Amino acid sequence: MRRIMYTNHRRMLVMEEKVLHDLEKFEKRAADRDHDKKKAVAEGIRCLPEYKSNLHMYGAESLKAAIKMTKEWLVDDHSEIDPDEFDRYLRKRRAADLAAQKVKVTNHGGVGS
Repeated sequence: MRRIMYTNHRRMLVMEEKVLHDLEKFEKRAADRDHDKKKAVAEGIRCLPEYKSNLHMYGAESLKAAIKMTKEWLVDDHSEIDPDEFDRYLRKRRAADLAAQKVKVTNHGGVGS
């Protein structure tokens, strides 16, 4: 009888040790997944600002190219337009747009006051 109790007790300890070992493995996998998830989120966030900055840079470059082409077209087809005057107009227009954006942002905060 003692031998049977001893064997059963030993089996329970072995099973308990296996369960604890499996639980540790599960917790480690969960921690690894959590780490991988955080790593993936950080990578995604890093890629997003990089994409935005590239988009801004390439957008600005394509806009500059479009303005240059428009200026060349105006000079070629409309000799009466002074290219320097066109540049002054663009600078004045850009300043007006920036001022309008600042006013819009400033007025936005006062809405409903």
